[in-house]
Amino acid sequence: MINLFEPLKIAFASLLVNRTRSLLTTLGVIIGVAAVITLVSMGEGAKSFILDQIRGWGAGTNFISVNPGEADAAVPELTLTIGDANAIKTQVKNVRYVMPEVVGRGRLRYGKKEYTPPFTLGMTEDFPYAYTQKVAEGRFFNKAEIDGRKHVVVIGKNTARKLFGEYSPLGERIKINGVGFIVIGVLEEKGTLLFYDMDDIAYLPISLTEAVLGTKTVTDLNVVVIDEASVPQAVTDITRLMTRRHGKQDFQVFTQQGGIDMINNILNALTGIVSAIAAISLLVGGIGIMNIMLVAVTERTREIGIRKAIGAKRQDIFLQFVMESVLITMSGALIGIAVGTLAAWGIMTWLKMSAVIAWGAAYLACLVAFLVGTFFGVYPAMRAARLDPVEALRFEV
Repeated sequence: MINLFEPLKIAFASLLVNRTRSLLTTLGVIIGVAAVITLVSMGEGAKSFILDQIRGWGAGTNFISVNPGEADAAVPELTLTIGDANAIKTQVKNVRYVMPEVVGRGRLRYGKKEYTPPFTLGMTEDFPYAYTQKVAEGRFFNKAEIDGRKHVVVIGKNTARKLFGEYSPLGERIKINGVGFIVIGVLEEKGTLLFYDMDDIAYLPISLTEAVLGTKTVTDLNVVVIDEASVPQAVTDITRLMTRRHGKQDFQVFTQQGGIDMINNILNALTGIVSAIAAISLLVGGIGIMNIMLVAVTERTREIGIRKAIGAKRQDIFLQFVMESVLITMSGALIGIAVGTLAAWGIMTWLKMSAVIAWGAAYLACLVAFLVGTFFGVYPAMRAARLDPVEALRFEV
């Protein structure tokens, strides 16, 4: 039975004798592993951040989006209408909410204060239910107010602060592009959705968008069905209905799960590419280790001769040098994992995202480091094991 403890102890003692050289030799491995761990952890953290945001907005796997334009169109033609939304709501089974969105620019004015939020949207009464964004103060407008073209508006928290400071805006009169409105609600703070600040916004009844925003073009239709199991049939029914209404398929239907899968695939691909580039450092580090080990064999030729002279076998010498190589790469891997984890945590904290520790990448890094150490340590170890003890004892550096 092969005794691995004795070669391991000798290898460890040899590395301690040349601490500085051993540390410098591990740098390539440390940098490679740290880079891989950092990039993979950041990729997993970004993925988790985006998916948590989507789920936090209620856009789960029962969410369907209908976007204008053909699949191969460079510039999509905006052909969606409010009539399409009404048709989907009344003719497609298992539909719970339908939200056509009309996006425009609204210049809000309150007294002498004026502010233009990034988005002013025409929306239906389904919005607070489909997106699970509750009204913190007041209420959202209802269907009767949409049908009656009532001049009411609901604003986000940031928009409210810009115009009213810390005072409640409920019941106050503002003007949007010169048209008078009454503020009936302020939405709760929800932060960003895919890096868009959804608190810096204003919603008005969709029936007023043409008169106020100068457009009635629906930019997209969002549909929520009763459950995930109803999604495939709903997609089929929506596609058939819209094709019949438009005479052609000048639109695209996406499921939320499809969007989530696409985000996962993109982030996984990017993480894989940059990790592969970073992993080249491991190869470079491995070549450096082999070079150093060859130098070590030359420097310690007399030591090898003495060990053979007092009874050490080829196998013992071989294992000693392989162990030294593996110890270098494994120690570099462990240090690299610690450095990469700390770097990922620091960067993601600075970006205000949660860091996800890539344990799978850490295990893989250890395995790769072990294989690199073994592979690049074998040739120097074989050279050391083959040394003739008589010639080795005569050798002088």
